[in-house]
Amino acid sequence: MNNFEIIYLAIATAIWFAGYFHSGRFVRPKWKIPGKFIFYVGVSFALVHWIGHWGLVFIVGHPIIGLYFHIKVCKENNIDWITCVPREKYLELQEKWSKGDFHNQ
Repeated sequence: MNNFEIIYLAIATAIWFAGYFHSGRFVRPKWKIPGKFIFYVGVSFALVHWIGHWGLVFIVGHPIIGLYFHIKVCKENNIDWITCVPREKYLELQEKWSKGDFHNQ
């Protein structure tokens, strides 16, 4: 593992934790949290290792796309996308998504 791989892995980890502390703590069921971390950081590392600096496209692009859909879904359901308030409504929406129900309420 060379220096840029370590730096990009640190960037991926920092981005993941920023997302987790924003709304990831509401992920249901809880066992998905470590799986999501391992998947995101693992794919990030693999891409950086195999295709070099182009892996940064995934490291940055994936969370940006996720943030876009987070904002869109929150606005469609009258939830403040920054604070995730009302929390009960946000948790209910997360619960529906964990069951595969992606339709608006």
